[in-house]
Amino acid sequence: MTGTISGQSHVPNIGRASQSFARLMAHVAELYCAGESSSISAYEAHELATSVAYALGIANATPVEAARVLDIDDPIALWRESVRTLERRANDALVLWQEVVTVMPPIRNVSLRDTLASLCNLRKSYDARFAAHEVPCEIDYQLSVPVDSSLMGIDYVEAWLTQLLAETRWIAQFDVSSCIHVLERVCPDYRGLHVNLYDLLIPYEDKLTPVRSEIDVSTLPTSP
Repeated sequence: MTGTISGQSHVPNIGRASQSFARLMAHVAELYCAGESSSISAYEAHELATSVAYALGIANATPVEAARVLDIDDPIALWRESVRTLERRANDALVLWQEVVTVMPPIRNVSLRDTLASLCNLRKSYDARFAAHEVPCEIDYQLSVPVDSSLMGIDYVEAWLTQLLAETRWIAQFDVSSCIHVLERVCPDYRGLHVNLYDLLIPYEDKLTPVRSEIDVSTLPTSP
């Protein structure tokens, strides 16, 4: 998972690692400016450095751990491959999003609808080069089990979608009309409020009607 690094035992060359990071940041800043400016603000520099650190998996690393990653000949190539990995993970997150949308019963809730609509644009809105650490979507729907707030970027999106899928699969076990009947009774404005559908339904599981499996008539015995 991006944000952590695998254990390594060699003693890094701190000076070489520092030079590698400086070289990499100069390259990223040049790309960011696209030749239109020769300088960036302190805020922009900080955000770019945070993005690079996240992409390389050293956002939460100690100085020595970070130096082990950066003590290499070609930090730019490492960063480019890290960016490609994040872009692939963004694509994979969209597959997870599609599964959520497919499983999700037709129960209306504005914050859930808007959040899923925002996540639909994940691949286009996620900037793995210059804002890899940012969550590129408006995520307003409240989960039953909140995602670790220390997670960044794709890590956060993956964890959020995984939890939502678990909640959605549980709800999908039950007949939609019985779910809506319970929701209307326990929270009449469940459509407009920032509420969690799973949390509202689970105390009334015994009131919900399980979805009946479809019967394959071809397997039924025929009359003699």
